[in-house]
Amino acid sequence: MDRFLTFLDPGEESALLASAAAQVFDTGDVVLAQNAVQQAIYVIDRGSVAIERENGMQYVELAILAPGEFFGEISFVDGAPTSARVVAREPTSVRVLTPDLIANLDQPDPTFGHRFYKSLAAILADRLRRTSLHVW
Repeated sequence: MDRFLTFLDPGEESALLASAAAQVFDTGDVVLAQNAVQQAIYVIDRGSVAIERENGMQYVELAILAPGEFFGEISFVDGAPTSARVVAREPTSVRVLTPDLIANLDQPDPTFGHRFYKSLAAILADRLRRTSLHVW
C-alpha cells in the first residue's frame, strides 16, 4: 500500500494502520451511508468501493476507489454528515481510523496529531487543487 500520510514517518503510518480496526464487506454492502454522522477515515486494504451520491430516486457514481485509497476524511475533519455513500464493489476490507486512535498515538509523541492533521490538510488541498482544474 502506498503511503498517504506524508508528514508521518513510514513506520508511524504502518503502526497507525496496523492498530486500526478492520472491517470486511461483501459485494453490494453499504460501507458508509450518505448523510451518516461519523468521524472515521476508511483505508481500503483489499477490494474496491464506489462513491455514490443520491440524485432523486437514484445514485450517481462519482468515483471508484481501490486498495491504498481512502474515504471519510472530510467528515473526519469537520464532523458534518457524509456527502455520499460508499458501496463495496467486491469483497472488500478496510482499516478504520478514528479520532480516539489518533489521540492514543499522540500520547507517546505529542507531535503525532499535528503531523497527522497536517497530512490530511495536504490531501484535502491537493484534491481541491485537482478539482479546481476542471472548473472553468
